Amino acid sequence: MSSLLLSNPNLSTSFLPCKIPGYENTRKTAFCPLSRSSKVARCAVDTPSGGNMPTFSRIKVWDPYKRLGISPYASEEEIWGSRNFLLEQYTGHERSEESIEAAFEKLLMTSFRRRKKEKINLKSRLKKQVEESPPWFKNLLNFVELPPKDVIFRRLFLFAFMGGWSIMNSAEGGPAFQVCSCCD
Repeated sequence: MSSLLLSNPNLSTSFLPCKIPGYENTRKTAFCPLSRSSKVARCAVDTPSGGNMPTFSRIKVWDPYKRLGISPYASEEEIWGSRNFLLEQYTGHERSEESIEAAFEKLLMTSFRRRKKEKINLKSRLKKQVEESPPWFKNLLNFVELPPKDVIFRRLFLFAFMGGWSIMNSAEGGPAFQVCSCCD
């Protein structure tokens, strides 16, 4: 057994890498269970003849518009189209895909913040439009203006109380709620 080990020193196991540090294996193994190389085999139809995957040339560009290759005035459809095209083109290269997705998410979040800000400023824009409107339109809006919330809540409580009271006493006295509601 010891002579077999000395004559054929192949010590590669599934727990050890192919090359043991400080030990030179004279026999080349065809299969290494733990590959430490940085190259990963990939299969793609449109790979160049050298076998290298195309890398995204604008990975380190900070401006998301320049990174996606669109103008700052591009619509959301153009942004989506550019993202889909670039992801299709650089499929398989992880850093390129991450860079494209990061630029797309940055643009998506900017448009979300812009829409959210516009929604918040809706009341101020409506007030500004009312202030710039003609006087007859202002008079019409003042005529239809809502009462304060305290008044609305008092009336709501009063009508809810009368509705509950009329349901409780509906069998005894007849249509009490209808009579009370028309007296107000």
